[in-house]
Amino acid sequence: MLDHGPRHVFVAGCSTDFGFRAARALARRGHRVVAGVREPEGRGRHNAEALGALAIGGDRLLVVPLDVDDDASVTAATGHALEHLDGRVDALVNTAAYSVMGPLEACPPDQLLAMLNTNVVGALRLFRAVLPAMRASGQGRIVQLTSGLGRAAVPFMGVYSASAWAQECFAEVLSYEAAAFGVEVAILEPANYRDGGQPRKPVGDQDRLEVYEPQLVAFAERLHQTDRPPEGDPEEVAQALVDTVEAVAVPLRTPIGESARALLELRARLTADEYEREILERTGLRQFFHRD
Repeated sequence: MLDHGPRHVFVAGCSTDFGFRAARALARRGHRVVAGVREPEGRGRHNAEALGALAIGGDRLLVVPLDVDDDASVTAATGHALEHLDGRVDALVNTAAYSVMGPLEACPPDQLLAMLNTNVVGALRLFRAVLPAMRASGQGRIVQLTSGLGRAAVPFMGVYSASAWAQECFAEVLSYEAAAFGVEVAILEPANYRDGGQPRKPVGDQDRLEVYEPQLVAFAERLHQTDRPPEGDPEEVAQALVDTVEAVAVPLRTPIGESARALLELRARLTADEYEREILERTGLRQFFHRD
C-alpha cells in the first residue's frame, strides 16, 4: 500500500501510445515522472519531444533513453530515474512491448525470441532494476500492462499471447514474492484499442503464411460480419494506468475495455470444450476443424 501524495513514477515504453499517454497524464497530475523512450532521437523522437515540453520550467518529468532489450540501457535508465526521483521509485509502469500476429507455423523462431526478449525478458530486467530501491523504501508498486489475451487463447494471436501469458505469470509470481517488502503488483489487461497500444508486426515466413490463406480469409470475413471495431479512446487505458498508480490499494488483475472483459468472462464461465466450440464459431474456423 502506497502513502498518499505525489508519486515518483518510472514509466517504461513511452515510445508506444499507452506509455506516452500515461506518462503525460501522470506528469500533468503533479507526479514526478521519468519516461523511458526507445530511440528518443529516432523513431521515438515525437513522443520524447512532446513529453520533454512538459518538463520545461520544472522537474516533474524527465525523458531518458530506454531499450528494455538491453541490460546496460535498463541499468543506465534506472540510474537516471533514481537520481531524478531522489533515490525513490514508488511505481514502475511497464508498457514496453509489441505484438506479432499470424499463424504459429509462419513465425520463425528468431522472431519469437526477439519478441520474448522485449516483452518478457525486458519486463524481468525492469523488475530487477527497481526492486532494490523499492525494498529500501519499504514500499512500491509494479504496474504491468499485458492484454486480454494474457489469459485466453485465440487463433492467429498465439505468438503474442505466449508473451502476454508469460508476463502475467511473472507479475503474479512477483506479487507473492515481493509482498514481504511492501511491494504490490497490478496487472492491467486492455482490449484492442484504436489508434493506441503496442506496435504490431506480422509473422515473417511468407511462404508458410500463404498456406493459411483460406483460414485467414474466413477469419477476416467473420470479423467483418460481426462488425466489431476496436475499442474506443486509448485514453481509457492511460487513465486506468494513472488510477492504478494513484490508488491506495489495487487488485491483482483489471481488464480494460468491453471486449477484454467479455473474452475473459467467456473463458472463465465455459468448460474447455465449450470455449473451443465458441472460439471456432466466432472466428469462422469451424469448417476447418476436424477433431471427432
